[in-house]
Amino acid sequence: MSFKYIFTLGAAIALLPQISYADTSLGLGLGTLGGKIQLGQSLTKNTNFRLEYNVANYDGDGETDGVDYDVDLELNSFGLLFDWHAFGNGFRVTLGGLINDNRLSARSNINGDVEVGDVTFTSAQVGQLRGDVTFDSFAPYLGLGWGRAVTKGWNFIADVGVAFQGSAEANLRSEGGTLSNNPILLNEIDREERELQNDLDGFEVYPVLSLGINYTF
Repeated sequence: MSFKYIFTLGAAIALLPQISYADTSLGLGLGTLGGKIQLGQSLTKNTNFRLEYNVANYDGDGETDGVDYDVDLELNSFGLLFDWHAFGNGFRVTLGGLINDNRLSARSNINGDVEVGDVTFTSAQVGQLRGDVTFDSFAPYLGLGWGRAVTKGWNFIADVGVAFQGSAEANLRSEGGTLSNNPILLNEIDREERELQNDLDGFEVYPVLSLGINYTF
């Protein structure tokens, strides 16, 4: 377990003795991190602590540097969030982080000749290009929201923020081609990896939007 995980869990444990409002909530939501289940705990009158799990799978297609891909986006994250209702109303500031296992997997659709990097190969030579794209395993989170995640009865909550998940790490490989282990093709695949990472630069800061409903016991 990394130092960042230990620090985050330690901070959460340190806050527990300060709980003076013992309300607990359970909620569901949907947003850009996927479907969400959430457990909330009041700390003081205007502060809450939330644990959440987000998950979703999306299939699609994309293109980078002239190569078409079938893309599978897997969203999987565990959030540890602290809410502060600075003005004593529904508005809140949220700080925290995500244990982040969001990833992309891709499979090329190659018919005929294809340019990999700066060299043209046949589909038989390349076979299929397969790749995985991952991000930092811990993503700090900063956001704003409306609605109390922990207050008696049913409640509607909304969040908007950003998760700082770092640069994309792409791993691309050739499978089943006559040149899959050839140094020339491998060199061009490395070039293709860099192109793919550059195309994903915009995902270093991941936008988080979510809507949810919860019930406080």
